[in-house]
Amino acid sequence: KPQDPLPRKPRGPTDGRPGRVATMSMDRLVELFLESARPEGEAAAGLPPFSSTDGVPDDEAIEKGMTVVVKMMTSDDAIQMGGSPSATFVVLAMALEEKQKLAGASIRCYEMALQFLGRRTKENGGGWERAVVLQQLGAVGLRQGRFEESKSWLKDCVEVCKTSPGHPRDADLFGGAFNTKQTRMEFAATLEKMRAQVCGRMGDKEQAYIHLAESQRLEQIAGGDAVERQLLKQEASDNKATAQAKPTESLAPAATGNTPKELWAERPMETRRLKEYRYADEGSTVSIILELNEHLGIGAEASEAVQALQQFRVKCEPDSVDVQLRLRRLDGKVWHFHLVMSPLCKEIVPEDTVPRLRGKEGRRRLEIKLFKRDKDKTWYGDIVGEPKKPEAKKVKAAEAAAAAAKGTLMNPLTPEELARLPTPGGGTCDNRPSTWQQDSRVAGTSALARTAPEAGAAVVSAPLDTDDPPPAWVACIEERPCASEGGGFEILVHLGEAAGEPVTMQDLELDADAASGVLRLHHLHGGGRLELRPPAGTSLDGLAPKWRKKTRVLELRFPPQA
Repeated sequence: KPQDPLPRKPRGPTDGRPGRVATMSMDRLVELFLESARPEGEAAAGLPPFSSTDGVPDDEAIEKGMTVVVKMMTSDDAIQMGGSPSATFVVLAMALEEKQKLAGASIRCYEMALQFLGRRTKENGGGWERAVVLQQLGAVGLRQGRFEESKSWLKDCVEVCKTSPGHPRDADLFGGAFNTKQTRMEFAATLEKMRAQVCGRMGDKEQAYIHLAESQRLEQIAGGDAVERQLLKQEASDNKATAQAKPTESLAPAATGNTPKELWAERPMETRRLKEYRYADEGSTVSIILELNEHLGIGAEASEAVQALQQFRVKCEPDSVDVQLRLRRLDGKVWHFHLVMSPLCKEIVPEDTVPRLRGKEGRRRLEIKLFKRDKDKTWYGDIVGEPKKPEAKKVKAAEAAAAAAKGTLMNPLTPEELARLPTPGGGTCDNRPSTWQQDSRVAGTSALARTAPEAGAAVVSAPLDTDDPPPAWVACIEERPCASEGGGFEILVHLGEAAGEPVTMQDLELDADAASGVLRLHHLHGGGRLELRPPAGTSLDGLAPKWRKKTRVLELRFPPQA
């Protein structure tokens, strides 16, 4: 019973990979070819394969193996099973290609596949199937140093690519035995790069640079402006009369200052975002229609101001269309119009987009023909969908990365970065650097910190009862008038890092000595004592303490004396 070939990873310049072949597995196919190609008596003598030629089969041995495989694939049983000789030889060639000493046999298998393709399809010589085989031949020849043959194969591949319809990624290549994700222009750009390598190896640097420039041009056209791509295609077309028969795309020269190049070089005075357009599903394509007089919002003046297709720029991605327009209004000002359709409800083929300027002189319209990625699906309703929401995992990862960049225990700030941190104003110093807090404790005993109080309030330093510096668990002390109608003063004691975490009122002990007029604050775990005198004109009798847990501030409110 026939078996499916072993799976292989995508490989080669076309990302080709073998798929289902209705004959046998690749390993069995390679084994059959090698056994048939071995010289007579070599196996019976116990010698390794092709021992007389250092393990490399000569042309005679390769032809022997090819004869056996051809007979097998053209037998009645193989035909009844639906086997494809061209697909079989492609799979066999790719398997032999991986073995360094069997590259010659691989090239012969690719050549045999081309012969069977010529018998099966004579209209276009095999289309994309023939193109990918020629490309593989060029790649193997380049690696084996057969530069003249490789150059010829790649040249034939370019000609086949020009006449093959559609894109290689949409073609059924050998019944699934080979596939690629490349579009037509991507495939052509890869060919030019390979031709540049061949010419470089042959010492023809001039021709190598020509192929390299062509590759870069194709890549730029594939992902660039659709208007520029369309104009380049028209210039390269052999049938120039057809291109000149379209008056809407080759209009009379614009007046000085209104040429597309001058309009795009000038800075627009106003930019408008367009939101209106029409579309029509046409089977395998979709036409986006922009009626200039209706959708631009400036009436018939729009058709008069648009004289050439080059005033538009159309850039497409698989899921978006971006249309821009520059025109000069009657008052001489340049306006810029922008239409963005993203994301599209279904994918398109960007490099196939065809923009055209149509309509009569006083009623022009822009038609953009989009080619569907899936030609069997009908577009209806709103063709622009909702933006895709980022995945939750990616959002969390981005947040974690942003948090790590701010400075954490795993990624701390350097002393230089700490020194460059801003010094904020306000009534607290919780977010000031620790070095600032330490310097402020040594600065003096009359005023350990000065902050900006509320509007209209005067700042008064909090008087200490002793000349000794405050304990280490005190960050700074602040005194300010009360904002309430009753008047009085407040003393704010800010606790520092040395006070520990967390700090509650149970950790603090407050003792008011009315006889001596001294207020003593103890930290039960921090050690040391803070002594303060009430502000002038206030009394200890109505002292009202309040602990602010979040800001780590003890508020001491002193009422005015009676």
